[in-house]
Amino acid sequence: MRVNYSKVCRSLGEHQVKLFELLNHVDEPTQRDLEDIDITGVTDDSRDVKRGYMFVAVEGYNHDGHHYINEALENGASVVVGEQQLNLSAPYIQVNDTKRILGQMASHFYGHPSDQKIVIGVTGTNGKTTTSYMLKAVFEQNGYNCGLIGTIEYFINGESLPSKNTTPGAVTLQKLLHDSQDDVVIIEISSHALKQHRVAGVQLDEAIFTNLDSEHLDYHNSMQEYFESKFQIFNLLKENGYALLNSDDKWCRQAIEQLRDSKINVHTVGIKEENDVQIFEHHQNLHVKGATSNELLELKMPGLHNRYNAAFGLLTSEIFNLNRNESIQALNHVENIRGRFEIVYFPGNKKVVVDYAHTPKGFYHCLNTIRECGARRIIHVFGFRGARDPSKRLSMMKQSIEVSDYYILTFDDLNDTPENDMEQTLNQFHNQFGNNKGEVVTDRTLAIERAIELAGDGDWVVITGKGHESFKHDFKWGTKSDLETVEKVLEHVQTATRLS
Repeated sequence: MRVNYSKVCRSLGEHQVKLFELLNHVDEPTQRDLEDIDITGVTDDSRDVKRGYMFVAVEGYNHDGHHYINEALENGASVVVGEQQLNLSAPYIQVNDTKRILGQMASHFYGHPSDQKIVIGVTGTNGKTTTSYMLKAVFEQNGYNCGLIGTIEYFINGESLPSKNTTPGAVTLQKLLHDSQDDVVIIEISSHALKQHRVAGVQLDEAIFTNLDSEHLDYHNSMQEYFESKFQIFNLLKENGYALLNSDDKWCRQAIEQLRDSKINVHTVGIKEENDVQIFEHHQNLHVKGATSNELLELKMPGLHNRYNAAFGLLTSEIFNLNRNESIQALNHVENIRGRFEIVYFPGNKKVVVDYAHTPKGFYHCLNTIRECGARRIIHVFGFRGARDPSKRLSMMKQSIEVSDYYILTFDDLNDTPENDMEQTLNQFHNQFGNNKGEVVTDRTLAIERAIELAGDGDWVVITGKGHESFKHDFKWGTKSDLETVEKVLEHVQTATRLS
């Protein structure tokens, strides 16, 4: 479903901006001798254009906005901005990078909304969503109204809107920030958003870098390029803004070295004592630098990785001079984040976990957390996404083999990969590692059912990869997500138990 965020955002009324004002807020030379034109809206989607709008033609991953210029003009665009040399009847401004300029002009059109509130950006391969919800809980426990723009939802002024991307497009993002009357807004910022300049024009009070793992190498050419995209988050910091990083991650350490050569305020979390918040690997204590005692966490979300997420929440609390006791209480009560270690309890002392883990490091933390929770056996259901980074598949498989007791390989999103090709890939991995510790069940819902049937007293089933996301394909059970499938299997089990 396509959501028109212009309808849910606060109305701008008769708001308009002079064209020359918009052009004065871009960071590359542009044509400045155009007539004095009133701009009543800025968009890169020709379907949203109304009379008086500026249409910015962006060349995207799948579509080129230059192909929709005529549609934008028919809908009433008064000015077009593009990268190609064109001869149009309407005023046309040629620039080098429409992606970056779109964000800058949208920010000015909406009155630079990120300057008017506390804005925190969170990036990293794993932990963005959980860290964001922990931050939200900390601020709210301390009396702040807090919005959140991220993978699961866009939560603005107490209202939840559906999320299309982890980070929305530049215009939608600026609309949401403009609409927000919250004191604080937390934004999950993906590497795609940074590379595509979706966050251009956003100014951050705090930027958090959680970690970096093998991911999105179908989009980024290397881990170094992936890192460099992530590192751009620190270019968004306001003067005297704060950079928070995980010093135990090798890529974050590289970022720390680069940042400390600048004037940016750098703060870290990690296991070593010199960190601003020290994490204890084998128990739930955190130590704030300079404090005389350790703070004991009682997190409802288990695992070492969640102690890192909580450490960012506590460090943020210290930076913004929030009440430490209130912040600890908030962190301890965060739970039930959709698709993040959601547990369903089955008869016979069986537990089923649905988790978004989809990288080798994500597998490591998820599976080892279940082991720490006392699982007798772990049965792991997972797959590989089609048309996505294949380089991480071997590491994912090895991680599952090492920690779980039994695996079931199944379909994830196929995207454009034919079913036969993905089935062949799954069988190749299965045969490579031997068939005594796992099997292949391509139908995802049947794989989930099979795993639960195999589980016995004290066993845990973990289903990774999709988390909160809906299926893109139809499976035998007719369900739309992992959690819905698990709940439907539970319903069948309970019915069978009553009838026996």
